[in-house]
Amino acid sequence: MFSFLSYTPNYLDLFLLMTLEGLGGPIPSEVLMPLVGVWAYEGKIDLLLGVLVGTSGSLTGSLIAYFLGYYLGYEVLKRYGKWLGISEKELGAVHGWFSRWGALAVFALRFVPAMRALISYPAGVGRMNLILFIILTFAGHTIWDLALAQLGYVYGTQVLTWLESDTRYLYVITAALLAYFVYKVVKVMRSVRKGGETHSLD
Repeated sequence: MFSFLSYTPNYLDLFLLMTLEGLGGPIPSEVLMPLVGVWAYEGKIDLLLGVLVGTSGSLTGSLIAYFLGYYLGYEVLKRYGKWLGISEKELGAVHGWFSRWGALAVFALRFVPAMRALISYPAGVGRMNLILFIILTFAGHTIWDLALAQLGYVYGTQVLTWLESDTRYLYVITAALLAYFVYKVVKVMRSVRKGGETHSLD
């Protein structure tokens, strides 16, 4: 069975996965960045370079989300956000936070799991200054990603010892990640189907 610990990482994969994370994709940084720390502990990658690449990926995904919001607008995102795995409720929540707190929300929500990627969409809708958006987003991602990677690095010995003591744990973690991915796909498909049914009744 595939596992993220037996996998030999490369920086391109890390960049692409974190770009998806920046878009709100199915690979949460709370899982991937601690693994970067473990991989660095094992000597597979450089810790700081891994964080820089991961953060650059998150920033890229966030910029894509920003421009989607900028050019599509709130109503289009609300209607078709399901294709991106974004529910109308989630979009409404982050839109409200951005409307109230502005730039502060863009920075602060980078430290809130699940919401950290979605705040980029209303920032684009609200036509937030791009330079300020990049600075706050990069700063938030860097602090978050470095903290998670450092956590994985510091506790690398314990993590590896724990997993190697019983490989069943490794399978459980891998299965959980796959289940999360399937959940996101099914959620999007159900939302799309529901939207199609609603549209057919109009």
